[in-house]
Amino acid sequence: MTPDIVTTLRLNGRLQAGELRKSLGISRATLMRLARAAGDAVIVRGNARRTTYAARRALRGANTALPLYRVNERGDVQEIARLDLTYPDGCAAEFLADFEWPLDEDMQVGWFDGLPYPLNDMRPQGFLGRNFARHHADMLQVPVDPAAWSDDHALHAMTLLGADLLGDLIIGEPACRQWLARLQDARLGRGDAPVPENAVEQVYVSLAATAMSQGVAGSSAGGEFPKFTAVRQFDDGRVQHVLVKFSGSDNSAGTQRWADLLVCEHLASLTLPAHLGIAAASSRIRYSAGRIFLEVERFDRHGLLGRSGVTSWSSLNAALFGLAGLPWPEAARQVVARGWLSGTDTQQIALLWHFGQLIGNTDMHEGNLSFQPNTQDSQAGLRLSPAYDMLPMLYAPARGVELPERSFAPKLPLPAERETWDRAAWAAIAFWQMAADDERISNSFRATCADNAVVLQKLMSR
Repeated sequence: MTPDIVTTLRLNGRLQAGELRKSLGISRATLMRLARAAGDAVIVRGNARRTTYAARRALRGANTALPLYRVNERGDVQEIARLDLTYPDGCAAEFLADFEWPLDEDMQVGWFDGLPYPLNDMRPQGFLGRNFARHHADMLQVPVDPAAWSDDHALHAMTLLGADLLGDLIIGEPACRQWLARLQDARLGRGDAPVPENAVEQVYVSLAATAMSQGVAGSSAGGEFPKFTAVRQFDDGRVQHVLVKFSGSDNSAGTQRWADLLVCEHLASLTLPAHLGIAAASSRIRYSAGRIFLEVERFDRHGLLGRSGVTSWSSLNAALFGLAGLPWPEAARQVVARGWLSGTDTQQIALLWHFGQLIGNTDMHEGNLSFQPNTQDSQAGLRLSPAYDMLPMLYAPARGVELPERSFAPKLPLPAERETWDRAAWAAIAFWQMAADDERISNSFRATCADNAVVLQKLMSR
């Protein structure tokens, strides 16, 4: 009986040449002949002893490779790879240009156990992702809840509707054609104009109403701000993409607290560069129709069309480290050990971690620490992205509306952490004092902020 190379690879996943020959009981020459006879059904990457084989897997019945594109800071598109899906999951990349992101040995050859990790942050997630999935689930024939999506669900959605997702990558020709149409309209002066300063309040009220009408009831009860995206044109002529978080419009205590926290997030973004020299996403506060809007400039967008890459520690960790629950400073040390991050960025991550702890940020999860690609001497590396989502979530309403008593109890550092902790503590004191003096924050929460500044000052005393 002729050995079935395709069936063997479908059952076992990708195999190196020696493993595959042993499984099939054949010689090297026979393996090469069977692989050639299988044609496109078998994918081969690597060479010599590292030659590896896998069976091709279809996406919604299509066996063709998926082109992967990158958009630069001018909006121009370059095809950088082609992805072949493999059994039972994962993919094989054929690189056509520098990938820019750090890769392990298997990835450098082209093998990925799942999606290439920067694509994972492009999956629908959070408030915006749930709205997207709910709106398009029937057309895409995917689950309404994006948390239930497989990699294939996500790829299918990205290839059809992923022209403008997080970062600078586009997967699939349909999505790329959408981007090129947008690029063409912009260069010819067509398409939606950026929101000017004199229209921002009216437009934001409308976009907030649309976001809430499309949302899932109770979707933000776990402590997540509703939000939308927009493109702004400022009075100085600068055009910038923004992410806009907003509060409710009623007078409840829970709504007021969410509004207080939006102002605090803005103040934290001012404190970090001023007191710690850490870049943070630029932001501003706006009021309209009883809501507070926090307008945050996106650091993965440049002008109307330019883009740059970004990936979270969550995606990086899952693909390359597999370490669960690490504090950010320890995560940074793991990345430095691979030679992918500078000592300066490591110090800033430690400062950012302690600052967050000292302003009561109880939501510093792996998705809230991100990196951008940083190539040095032709070697792919990483640099810390601007800080974002830094606010005292300790005081977020429970179940979205209730305000239980919360105790601010910062912990003293270990001796090895003392110098970094001291710097972060002085910045946190400045943050709490700024919040205590800010009349945009409710009187009761300003009093809490003032008390917290005093607590830290006592801990700093010798």
